[in-house]
Amino acid sequence: MKPQPFRYCIDTPQPGEAIAAPFLLLAGWIVSEQGQTISAPTLVGEGRNEYPLMTVPRPDVEAAFPNSAVLGFQQYISIADWSDGKACFVRFFLDDRPYNFDFAWSPSPAAAEKFRQQKRDKLEKIREILRCPICDSDRLQESGHMLSCQDCTAEFSLNPRGYNFLNSKLTEYGKVKPTANVSANEYDPIAIGIIEQFPDGLVLDNGSGLRRIYYENVVNFEIVDYPTTDVVGIGEKLPFKSEVFDAVFSLSVLEHVKNPFECAKEIYRVLKPGGKLYISVPFLQPFHGYPDHYYNMTSSGLKNLFPELQIIESGVPVPGLPIWSLSWFLNSYLRGLPSDVSEKLKNMKISELLDSPLAYLKEDFVRQLSPEVNEELAACNYIIAKK
Repeated sequence: MKPQPFRYCIDTPQPGEAIAAPFLLLAGWIVSEQGQTISAPTLVGEGRNEYPLMTVPRPDVEAAFPNSAVLGFQQYISIADWSDGKACFVRFFLDDRPYNFDFAWSPSPAAAEKFRQQKRDKLEKIREILRCPICDSDRLQESGHMLSCQDCTAEFSLNPRGYNFLNSKLTEYGKVKPTANVSANEYDPIAIGIIEQFPDGLVLDNGSGLRRIYYENVVNFEIVDYPTTDVVGIGEKLPFKSEVFDAVFSLSVLEHVKNPFECAKEIYRVLKPGGKLYISVPFLQPFHGYPDHYYNMTSSGLKNLFPELQIIESGVPVPGLPIWSLSWFLNSYLRGLPSDVSEKLKNMKISELLDSPLAYLKEDFVRQLSPEVNEELAACNYIIAKK
């Protein structure tokens, strides 16, 4: 048998690994001869739609296979879509010629069916509170895989995974950029307490990211169609009727939107009278883009977004304690330096860094910091413009 002109590896899931979460991360890499082009990795299954995989950098593989062509890939896969036991494989192109390799995994049929049923039940509840995000009409008509507004004729898509209101008009309005970044965080005790407070109600997680636990009473709203996303859209134009949610979360989201005041007005609109709001926004976090980063806020700035609401409590949550900012800053700073300069800085005492910043401007750990980290950790930014 002629050997394949490539090598590959599935990093995750491991062979025979039981998958009980609502999704799995499929990640791996392909290597071929230098000068060849590897492209379009896709998960393909018998009788199913093809599932494009995101390409990602793999410097670790490049270091292990110097003078080779390397392509990394990853994607989050819903177990509800791929739990029927049918064979599947990864297809890709090598210099425009198709190749493939098998992909085997072991999702839990019971977990997959539970997730499918939770989806069906939740989408039925959501259907009752939807409205057109363009003209605000609640006259939405289902036809096949489409939702059509009977007043402005706008069309949106739907499928067994959820509702997608991110059509071309709203994509342009929200300046939504495609991103390979994945936002996935766990709920803190405050959020869990609010979820448990409304077991028979609805909580809107506005900018939910990918959630490892799929709560039946939480509507996962996102600009990215993750496996756990229920509704896709933009925060500036929420596709929900007014005063329908018992609580709303917006956790580390408003720094990433172009108009936080408009998003805040929408959050206020969909919250029931007496409903609870839980908002967190970074203040001293470095630049991080999902897919972009616009505004950090003080506690006063955050309160200013919601002047109509009665503030019950404010403060710094555990994930926002200053030690997180300090650790993030120092680790990023060190990564942005040449290795010898980084080692020298690590061996300095804190007391040696407490002078005026002017005293350090000629030091290597200032002059040789990479442009990327200078932007990430900047104390301020500027523009020069002309009308």
